[in-house]
Amino acid sequence: MDKKLSKINRRDFFRRVAGGAAAISGWPLFARAGKARKKRFNALLIIGDDLRPQLGCYGERQMVTPNVDRLAAQGVVFERSYCQYAVCAPSRASLLTGLRPDSTKIYDLDTPVSRALPDRITLPGHFKRNGFETISVGKVYHHLHDDPAGWSRPPFREKPAHYASEEGRESVKTNQRLHPELRWPIGNPTEAADVPDRAYRDGRLTETTISELTRLKDRPFLLCVGLSKPHLPFAAPKKYWDLYDPGKLELTPNPSPPRNGTIYSLRKYGIQDYLGMPAGDEPIAEEQIRHLIHGYHACVSFLDAQVGQLLAALDRLALRDRTIVILWGDNGFKLGEHGNWGKNTNFEIDTRVPLIVSVPDMKAVGKHTEALVEAVDVFPSLCELCGLEPPGQPLEGTSFAPLLREPGRPWKKAAFSQSQSGNVMGHAMRTGRYRYIEWRDTASGNVMARELYDHNKDPREDVNVIGEAPYAGAVRELEDGMRSGWKGALPQPIKRKPGAVAGNST
Repeated sequence: MDKKLSKINRRDFFRRVAGGAAAISGWPLFARAGKARKKRFNALLIIGDDLRPQLGCYGERQMVTPNVDRLAAQGVVFERSYCQYAVCAPSRASLLTGLRPDSTKIYDLDTPVSRALPDRITLPGHFKRNGFETISVGKVYHHLHDDPAGWSRPPFREKPAHYASEEGRESVKTNQRLHPELRWPIGNPTEAADVPDRAYRDGRLTETTISELTRLKDRPFLLCVGLSKPHLPFAAPKKYWDLYDPGKLELTPNPSPPRNGTIYSLRKYGIQDYLGMPAGDEPIAEEQIRHLIHGYHACVSFLDAQVGQLLAALDRLALRDRTIVILWGDNGFKLGEHGNWGKNTNFEIDTRVPLIVSVPDMKAVGKHTEALVEAVDVFPSLCELCGLEPPGQPLEGTSFAPLLREPGRPWKKAAFSQSQSGNVMGHAMRTGRYRYIEWRDTASGNVMARELYDHNKDPREDVNVIGEAPYAGAVRELEDGMRSGWKGALPQPIKRKPGAVAGNST
């Protein structure tokens, strides 16, 4: 870290970014006492698509994810990390702009950041302005050519090519003949071709990323790689399918919609468009459900192998001690929970996402934190960890860097997500105990429906208890919290003890 950044006065110590978003800062977190880092950290951001926290380091014992688990052992695992909108385009927009969906106005798959916010300083744009080479490999933004000013060179991204076998490619043509109205070129919902990793897109993206790491090893960089898995179709090399016995895989324990749910709570999304899937409301047979879950597991292990190759490349290039590594999922995904397959709802299973952060020289390695954090927090966090001041434009996230020093410290009171159903927008607030949702008409602002789930008693969110008398007091408090919004849920500024010395604090 630059020497001038190691001398933090009290005013800077308690600074908050403009607009009330708290980029709560402490002293230099990862410098040795009395010595500032001479070089800024690089950053490698790895994004999984529809990656739920179904990983070994999150306690999922049936998962085979040794490489992600190794990364977790070198960093901090955020147990309660939430996206702002459980669809890829608005979720990624929040992370890369530091703004929430009601500020970006991106609620769908059709609006790129460059069109919605043409003057916005994005995460890659801010790093580029500060001397970093910024590189995009794979699906980082939802739109390929989004934010052209933010990247040092045009993004590396292949056209959709989900299948490695001729049968898979033919299934796309068949599906398009049967359903010409389909928006995406999709065919079979699964594939297990006996091919090497590079036969699939993520294997090739990993090779490209390693080439870029090799090229960038002597210069500061922000390298973002967006892997396509475990997103549908559940297509991965056969060797990753072979890691699992499908007969031993756990099926969802709650295949029915929540009791007392609203007409806005669930929506069909994704899997019914694939070839051979039941149409309309027809149930999926248990054998097919088991096969689909098997495919999701295989795709997660395929992603894990790519993470392993990237970590090995960092070690081989002597970059590991100079590079922050973040693994993040853009949104969750339902594998039959609540009778649904897909995302784009306000439930925990859709909005809770993995977040693992590993910083060179950090002391709190292998720790887990229950602190509530959000996708909008990544932008200010990377700024602080890489020794950059936040951009002059407001950010709506909070740097979670202090949690890497003290994972158990008090933090946000709530995390916020949202999802739209027709002309009704659902705003969800997740506290330590509750998930509270208000569905409001977008024109009038009137509350059309509400939901409340008590995670102490109902962690799967199977019963909406909004009208039950024992929760009346909690509902009043949650209503107040919803009105206060994210600004009212911010953590208290860090108080520095008199005479405390900056440095060596993690």
